[in-house]
Amino acid sequence: MIKNKLKIGLMVLALVAVVCAPAKHASAAYSADVTVDLSSPDINLTILSGSTEPTSLVVNTGTVVVTVPASGTFTISSADRMLQATGESGFGVITTTCSSSLVSTMVITATSGSSEAITVTPASLQCTTGTTGGGGGGGGGGTTTPPAATTTTTTTTNTNTTTTTATTYDLGTTTLKNGSKGPAVMDLQKLLNKVLNLGLAVDGKLGPKTIAVIKTWQKAHGLKADGLIGAKTKAMLKASAQ
Repeated sequence: MIKNKLKIGLMVLALVAVVCAPAKHASAAYSADVTVDLSSPDINLTILSGSTEPTSLVVNTGTVVVTVPASGTFTISSADRMLQATGESGFGVITTTCSSSLVSTMVITATSGSSEAITVTPASLQCTTGTTGGGGGGGGGGTTTPPAATTTTTTTTNTNTTTTTATTYDLGTTTLKNGSKGPAVMDLQKLLNKVLNLGLAVDGKLGPKTIAVIKTWQKAHGLKADGLIGAKTKAMLKASAQ
């Protein structure tokens, strides 16, 4: 009789264990866009609908640290700043694009074998049309890097000393503005590529997108944000390149 009760008790415990065992669910996805509020800089980022729910999501004052589970895809965008990524382990792929409306969108895709912990940081400037970035195996969600201005190095063998001549930029004496053309504009484009890492085409034509960047830079440096490249703006740009 005692043995029969013991058997019945063990059967009941086994049934309870099966019924109470936690079910395994695949990672859920966001059903709607989610706004992330940063305070430094004071901007909003948007986690796009359809993104895989991350293993962890930490919102700091100026960064978002997201761990994307294996095989997951996480998409985040900014209408205010260009987005940059750090911390990728080399197992996933990160792609950053800039739309015609200057919205920077970053897609983080983790492989089936490993999750990805990525730090997303807004850059100091808004993205420009045509900016793309991506990576896998150690690549990153950055932007295309334009070639730096050429620096000429002269070596004097007799004295065993090396003299480096800094690149000079001839921005002319007239105020440059939207629609300006010529060699002075080409030197301005080279200077902006060096100072702001923009990747502008050096074609000697000054257009509205470059003027918008100039206005942002002027405002950040306490100048009148009118998009006119006069003597003060030229002097401060040249000083920034040194």
